Amino acid sequence: MIGIMAAMHEELRHIVALLENVREESVGHKQVYLGTLNQKKVVVVFSGWGKVAAAMTSTMLIERYAIKQLVFTGVAGATQTHLNVGDIVIGSTFVQHDMDCAGVLGIKRFEIPLLSLTEIPSDTKLQQKAQNAANSYLAKHLKNDVDASELGALGISTPKVYSGLIASGDQFISSLQKQAELLQALPELLAVEMEGAAVAQVAYEYDLPFIVIRVISDKANHDAVIDFPRFIEQVASHFTAGIVKLLI
Repeated sequence: MIGIMAAMHEELRHIVALLENVREESVGHKQVYLGTLNQKKVVVVFSGWGKVAAAMTSTMLIERYAIKQLVFTGVAGATQTHLNVGDIVIGSTFVQHDMDCAGVLGIKRFEIPLLSLTEIPSDTKLQQKAQNAANSYLAKHLKNDVDASELGALGISTPKVYSGLIASGDQFISSLQKQAELLQALPELLAVEMEGAAVAQVAYEYDLPFIVIRVISDKANHDAVIDFPRFIEQVASHFTAGIVKLLI
């Protein structure tokens, strides 16, 4: 079974709409959807926001549903100037930017205590499959999913696909100063969000193949998308659902 976690309710709704033979279960405060997608068994759930919610949900999918792969979708803020709103970032490695035990002898900034890791990689095969799915979606399916006028209204022209380092932390990055500090410490950083590195740590400790797919929603500074709900509903949710359909 493949686990699919969505960071936005709008994404969740679009992905669930793709499923066949759907049934629902309640697990704690979460609603879980089980079904098939492209003849493969999947379980879909809203992740919640932040590292604790993402880690808890990932663990629940592993322990309760014995998933063999995990796909996470959501939006992120760009930290590199060449990334634009609507671009897609496939996470290749993940770091917790708010993890700092450097005051303890022998532990570096960003290093996860006891694991001796600062960056955790996603599965290389899933990285390639996700890149192929994202490129295929943009080239062949986007025009049928999202009206060009809607893209234009949000300043999106020709979205591109990138792969690289994503940083996660329990804070929304909207400060130029904070972005500059992160880039000084992590020059290759492509995007920031609030869950991916937590998913990565859980997957690493369970030896589970995983991939994180993020749609750029803003520049992680003061130039945020003016109408964020519109962007999620009309653009990002279609992007992620379309890519997941092709990936699965």
